[in-house]
Amino acid sequence: MRRTEHTDADLWRLVQQDDGPAFKCLFDRYWEKLYVYALNRLKSDTDAQDVVQDVLINLWSRRATVSIDTTLAAYLHAAVQYEVLAHIAKASKIAGRREELEKNVLPAFTSFLDLVQLKEMQAIVEAEVARLPEKMQQVYRLRQEKDLSVKEISRLLDVSEQTVRNQLSASYLKLRKHLKEAMLTVIFFQHL
Repeated sequence: MRRTEHTDADLWRLVQQDDGPAFKCLFDRYWEKLYVYALNRLKSDTDAQDVVQDVLINLWSRRATVSIDTTLAAYLHAAVQYEVLAHIAKASKIAGRREELEKNVLPAFTSFLDLVQLKEMQAIVEAEVARLPEKMQQVYRLRQEKDLSVKEISRLLDVSEQTVRNQLSASYLKLRKHLKEAMLTVIFFQHL
């Protein structure tokens, strides 16, 4: 049987045994679909290629430890969706890219989520923010909801600017940890 006739599960088992040609077959099978998805979200050929390459390189490098509980197609799709989100987050921090992202990328990205899923995500975010310690939650809300600067928050709460920065950093870490899994769950269930 030629490798192109193997099922994804058969190919994945071979990949886990360090079979490079089996991985090449999976790569050829999914590259274009994943690339088109990333391109539709990121609106950049280079960024889309980078995202898909990162996902596939990561899959190859972690082949011995990755456990795929769904289909390979669903796993790869969710991995690319997550990497697109991570890419958008990184790019939004680069001066000049934020406006481009808000104008061209975010509307297209959120359009694939229906209204119910968007409300679910908002509810998850709000629940996670509510779980933060009181002072951390207060600093987070002043920054994110009231758009106050670190200096303004420092004055308002009568704490040092470094304390505000520490609270913000800690809140972002806590939220990122809890929201990553929730976001992947919402995205994954959209494609079942």
